[in-house]
Amino acid sequence: MTAQRVLLSGYSGPDNDMRIAEVTEAGRIRGTAGLRHGENPSFCCRLGARVYAAAEMPRGASVTAYALEGDVLRFLCRMELPGRRGLCHLAAVDGALYGSCYESGHYFALDTELSRVLWEFLPDGTPRAHWVQDMEGMLYLADLGNDRIYRYPLQDGLPYGKPEVLHLPAGSGPRQPLALPNGDFAVVCELDGMLRFFRRDGRCYASLPASGIAGPNAPGGACRIGDTVFVGNRGPNTVSAFRLTPEGAARTGEWPTGNWPRHLAGLGKELLLAACSREDAVWLYHWDGVSLVKQDALPLGQASCVLPLL
Repeated sequence: MTAQRVLLSGYSGPDNDMRIAEVTEAGRIRGTAGLRHGENPSFCCRLGARVYAAAEMPRGASVTAYALEGDVLRFLCRMELPGRRGLCHLAAVDGALYGSCYESGHYFALDTELSRVLWEFLPDGTPRAHWVQDMEGMLYLADLGNDRIYRYPLQDGLPYGKPEVLHLPAGSGPRQPLALPNGDFAVVCELDGMLRFFRRDGRCYASLPASGIAGPNAPGGACRIGDTVFVGNRGPNTVSAFRLTPEGAARTGEWPTGNWPRHLAGLGKELLLAACSREDAVWLYHWDGVSLVKQDALPLGQASCVLPLL
């Protein structure tokens, strides 16, 4: 394995809240001094040589663009989004930036220069906009408050028409959709602690507890490495693994992690990183196809996002 870089961010404390780190060939994680973004850069995404950081605030929202120059992030521009609150997720899709505002319920798309809003959607009801994900030319929006997944076709890089609405069980709280290798998808459900599996036609074919440990669980982030889905369990403070087979999915293991694993990211075929916000650290694991073994950890106040810089 060659050394690889990742961008780490977290909710703003008194120290730097964005850091570039190197995962070494020896399986260690080493961080740079980084910078202080302020206003809770709870999630970041990358498009080309730019990194975009969200500002997750109870009042107001903004997106900031940085130029990625080696191990340095250089400020480029910033866009304020009046009337939007709790911007918790960003995604780069087909040359546009998509955001989800948990507190105000808005989904939106911005141009990459952060000069204008290209598209916006505010669902009826009590929306809690949490995640935007592109899969096979479709845009998936997770609405944790309304227990729905919205699917939009994309045309010229933007949603068009009315969304298809997938209704999940009341009180399930869909948090994050995740693409699977065969065109199916999974949905992490924060409120009822379940991981649900769907065919590409929107039909749910399996519902499994995200953790095998008794007690409350509010699953956080998920990612996939090969034929295995990993879920971070907030409450049990574990990472679960689910093996995908032609017959379905089954939980094949569960390992301790730091307090409150909010976001997971795979790095290649053998590494997994978990941003554990109440642990104030990012944990690094080695995955051998059977078990997770902790390799190292890097301190970061209220860690919330891991962005591989591949």
